[in-house]
Amino acid sequence: MRLVKNEDFIVIMERAMNLADARLIDHGRQVAYRMFAALYPMKRYDDKQLRDICMLGLLHDIGAYKTEDINHILYFETDKGWAHAIYGYLFIKYFSPIKELAPVILFHHANDDQMHDLCPEHKKLARLLRHCDRQDIQHRLRGNCQSDDATQTEDQDFIRVLKNTPFTKEEADAFLGMIVFSIDFRSRQTMLHTFAASCVAVYLARQSGVEAHQIARLKTAAMLHDIGKMGIPLRILEGTASKLPAPDMTIMQHHVVLSKEVLFDCLDEETLNIAVNHHEKLNGKGYPQGLDAKDLSSLDRIMAVADTFSAMCVSRSYQAALPKDKIIQILTHMKSKNYLDSSIITLAITHYDEIMALLDVNAKPIIAIFDAISEESAWICNKIGIAK
Repeated sequence: MRLVKNEDFIVIMERAMNLADARLIDHGRQVAYRMFAALYPMKRYDDKQLRDICMLGLLHDIGAYKTEDINHILYFETDKGWAHAIYGYLFIKYFSPIKELAPVILFHHANDDQMHDLCPEHKKLARLLRHCDRQDIQHRLRGNCQSDDATQTEDQDFIRVLKNTPFTKEEADAFLGMIVFSIDFRSRQTMLHTFAASCVAVYLARQSGVEAHQIARLKTAAMLHDIGKMGIPLRILEGTASKLPAPDMTIMQHHVVLSKEVLFDCLDEETLNIAVNHHEKLNGKGYPQGLDAKDLSSLDRIMAVADTFSAMCVSRSYQAALPKDKIIQILTHMKSKNYLDSSIITLAITHYDEIMALLDVNAKPIIAIFDAISEESAWICNKIGIAK
């Protein structure tokens, strides 16, 4: 079941990237187009190769979500700009279907004399990416947020390559997974949240007898439910206080609104609702819309329980993972207050040990990737002589 079309899938990634900083709205797309405009006339690349290079341009700053390196990106402070380039390289390498192009991301802020280890093709593309990146940034710093004459009208070949060179389901899933992990991998405390929420949601749906095509819908929504967190400052996401101050809580809760803005018109209405209704309550006291029981579908309710379960069983910066008795106590309280669906909570409590065993087994590959990325990042920093 393919829930996200090719062009919508690209829009989701563009909108998510745009949450980083208002000064960089559509920066990735502009860089992608500049690269395409430079390469297409050469007739050296087929449509798939051009599509992949465009994706490289679109996602070249993905590492900035890990490092909050936006000002260094804007002003091309090369020594400090390495941080986001390293993480961008690692996210592309470990998660994306264009991993062979990952070295281009690593060196896109580097000087020519730092590229001696690159193969000729990667060196050419890294130089082109650096050039197109700087062109667009300099244009913005001059006060022109709109496209300049070189990119004002995207030509039909660029649009055709992006729309009509489809990603396989595996490729699309990999790219979306990379976007998700660029949020969750900000720290060890958050790296398992989306995975755990998705895993629990699917388990509860299967136990509830939900049909396979609806489980696929739920899984897609679960993967994307926190995508709006790309627009939430790291200091709030990783705050150490057990309870956020009211102004910060308001900002944090806004992530659901941002998720809806990213996903709107790219998912069907049912899948969108599952993704953005996970903080709503049956008694109408949730957010952001204050929906109540009559407004929430069975899949909405499963997602809400799965998200709550994940938030308690995965450690956070301000709190270790809660023990079984505490989680059951909180879930039971939520059932009594009519916050969450009682039948789904009962299911989660009844199968608690099975769920935790499933999470334990399936989390190991993600933990291994997180550790590998952390170790490789430290190794690269040491090799090029910068502080991690």
